[in-house]
Amino acid sequence: MNANVDADMKANSIDEILKRRRIIITCGTGGVGKTTVSAALAMRAAQLGKRAAVITIDPARRLATSLGLTELSETPVDLTRNLREAMPSHKIDGTFSALMPNAKANFDDFVKELSASKTIAEQIARNPLFQIFTKEFSGTNEYMALERLQALDLTGQFDCIILDTPPSRNALAFLNAPKLVAELFEERLIRWLVLPANRLLSAGMRKALGILEKLTGAGFMTNLLDFASTLFSVRVQFLANFEKTTRLLQSEAVGFIMVTTPTPEAAPDVHHFVRTLQEHRFHFEGLTINRTIGYLFKSTSKPNQATSPGLPVLEGIRKREEQAMRALSSGNIRICAMLPELARDIHSVEDLLYVANAFETHHAQ
Repeated sequence: MNANVDADMKANSIDEILKRRRIIITCGTGGVGKTTVSAALAMRAAQLGKRAAVITIDPARRLATSLGLTELSETPVDLTRNLREAMPSHKIDGTFSALMPNAKANFDDFVKELSASKTIAEQIARNPLFQIFTKEFSGTNEYMALERLQALDLTGQFDCIILDTPPSRNALAFLNAPKLVAELFEERLIRWLVLPANRLLSAGMRKALGILEKLTGAGFMTNLLDFASTLFSVRVQFLANFEKTTRLLQSEAVGFIMVTTPTPEAAPDVHHFVRTLQEHRFHFEGLTINRTIGYLFKSTSKPNQATSPGLPVLEGIRKREEQAMRALSSGNIRICAMLPELARDIHSVEDLLYVANAFETHHAQ
């Protein structure tokens, strides 16, 4: 393991990580509580005096409801007052804001910025294939989340930004997304379509494309050629922007935290994810283990089985959790926080604050 990784693996509490990094990216598979952890991290940063914001991709919009909003907007919503009202006895010197990017709107704006002219941007936006691309192409949401992160960082409005990565069955989807989108511009099909010589197709090829258009609907090939041509026209600008985004992610300003749950089955995916981070030269801060119950057994008074009939079940869960912790932390992977299992879902600012405070009371030893 190189010196850079060794430095990242040093014992750090969440508070120390928030003080050191300007941007924290939380990764993990869907269903592990990543959005809740991300919001709680931003709240904790505000408690530490940071001007904090969380960028969340939460299709269920549960976070907005918990924050007392019907929905989050594309622009940051200042929720510092909500935070202070929920903690009247605590002085909060920082600020807390939240936003939820609109991937399609962001992609439209992104193309406008890259296009050489307004005409080209309008041609791309009107193309039916572009509209499908922005909704269905794998990696678009993830890449647009990074673009929104970069744009927000450049404003200087915040000194701590937490990015809640889009939900996915595979935590690596976020890391692979930028490269996947970039590779679109390298595809031989697009190069072939946009070369002027290919407009002069042989009679046989024209006949083949004519048959294809009959099968796919009138105008399909025209839309495909136009889409490929206009997309190729922004290729240079896009790839330059891609390099800029990659440099930001590899910089000292950015740290990655993986959110997972205490199950032994999660260990192989976690280890693979950490190795991939290292291959990308990203700074891995550690794991946040969500929904743990180990803290229940740290009390000085030992529970009585006679008065606690559920104790054997809890003991079994605790042993499985300890096994998971050993598996997850093998290979010098640091656990920077262990958050407790809650008795109910997150429904309020107070609930989120409980999780934020748990970073201090339940941090890894």
